[in-house]
Amino acid sequence: MVLPVEPQILLGVLIKLIKPTCDIPFMVSTKVEASIIIAYDGETHRILNDGVVVYEDNTIIHVGKSYWKPVDNTIDAKGKMVVPGFISLHAHITQSPLSQGMKEDLPRHVAVPGAGTLSANRWIPEPWMPETMAKSSIYELLRSGVTTLVELGAPDWLGYKESVDLLGESGIRSYVSAGYRSGKYVDGELVHDLEMGYGQMENALGYLEEYEGAYDDRLRFILYPRTVDLCAPELFKESVKLSEEHNVPVETHAAQSIIEYKAIKEEYGRNPIEFLHDLGALTPHMILGHCIFISSHRLINETTNAPELDLIAKSGATVAHCPWVFARVGRALESYPRYLKRGVKVGLGTDIFPQNMVNEMRWGAIIAKIVDIDSVGGTARDLFNSATIQGADALGRQDLGRIQAGAKADLVLVNLESIRMSPVRDPIRNLVYGATDEDIDTVIVDGKTVVEGGVVLGLDEHRLAVDLQKIGDHFIDAIPRRNREGKTHDMISPLSFPEWDE
Repeated sequence: MVLPVEPQILLGVLIKLIKPTCDIPFMVSTKVEASIIIAYDGETHRILNDGVVVYEDNTIIHVGKSYWKPVDNTIDAKGKMVVPGFISLHAHITQSPLSQGMKEDLPRHVAVPGAGTLSANRWIPEPWMPETMAKSSIYELLRSGVTTLVELGAPDWLGYKESVDLLGESGIRSYVSAGYRSGKYVDGELVHDLEMGYGQMENALGYLEEYEGAYDDRLRFILYPRTVDLCAPELFKESVKLSEEHNVPVETHAAQSIIEYKAIKEEYGRNPIEFLHDLGALTPHMILGHCIFISSHRLINETTNAPELDLIAKSGATVAHCPWVFARVGRALESYPRYLKRGVKVGLGTDIFPQNMVNEMRWGAIIAKIVDIDSVGGTARDLFNSATIQGADALGRQDLGRIQAGAKADLVLVNLESIRMSPVRDPIRNLVYGATDEDIDTVIVDGKTVVEGGVVLGLDEHRLAVDLQKIGDHFIDAIPRRNREGKTHDMISPLSFPEWDE
């Protein structure tokens, strides 16, 4: 007696048999069977209980309750939730976490020599240091479920090319940049050197040619005029032109400080966002890093209705919101819910340390509620959207930040069976308000597993921690040589408690 066999099943068996001896390229299919999937229906995320995600090589081909066709691999994700990979729209991976334990709890006017920008006239680190910092940042990003980041690149002398190659080899999806500027402050006055600015821009375009589409198209390029105040109008106009010509995004630090706000107002008679609008630089390709100090902010207090928000919303530009880095120095967006209500697109960034998207979602929600004194402001839904859909759309990527057929297989498996994630009713609220990166079990980028069982493959956390300590020791030992007064690190940033003295 011959039993009937479904043609698709028979085909699957035949494919498995001939694969080892056939030179024809075959797509490798993988099915993820999960307790919860945050799927996308074309308009919004939806909670799919007891479902499957199927991807072939690096592309999702099916999302639903079941899938009957044969597959090459099956991932048992029972007891786990599958969410789309998070997107960090703003990160500096070679500058983190250099000043950890130094800059916190200090008045804003106190400078830590060599921290932050790492400008060449302050401190040139040993060649191995930026590489270690980049690796530690990549570790944190992947460990917290970030599958795509925008790396706002460091200068060449800080190991730019090395950090880009590290990103490519790590498996994370990245938009890389080489920053350029024309201005600097001399005795409090803003002075521009256009020849320098155009030279740096040309250098950046060289990297565009080199890295756009590299590492199986996981690396792409983003233009990076560094800040609104340090780039002359001509540089922004040229950036917009190049963005359109090459179809690449642009990101700049905009409205990130009161000093910048006042400098632009004094120089051009307009605030930073109005200045960019007048130049035609507010476009759907533009990402505005931080965008905190608008005219209605309590530390500016020029208007009550913030007309800049309408300019941003109508332009289609996106704000890259980095809640934690500003909150720890007593500053906040005013406010995240307000920006959303006015139609402004807001994505999330991890900036410097910690490079942790779970952290950013939580603090984004909490800070929004405190700023507006409103328990329903900055919801888990909003912050999750900012970490996924809004970030993807800012990069012009309809194939990222969502779990649907045709999207890239960038997936994060979250453990539901931990104290922090239990009991589960609304898994997104649990994730935003309760989870930590310890609950991230598996991360898949472009169809390849880069975090498994909570371990970032190819990176040794303990080794990185030891090397970071060496960097910290080197950094603080050099501080007296990097400030005119010869102050030590303890003079600039005293310890929280005195050391034990026998």
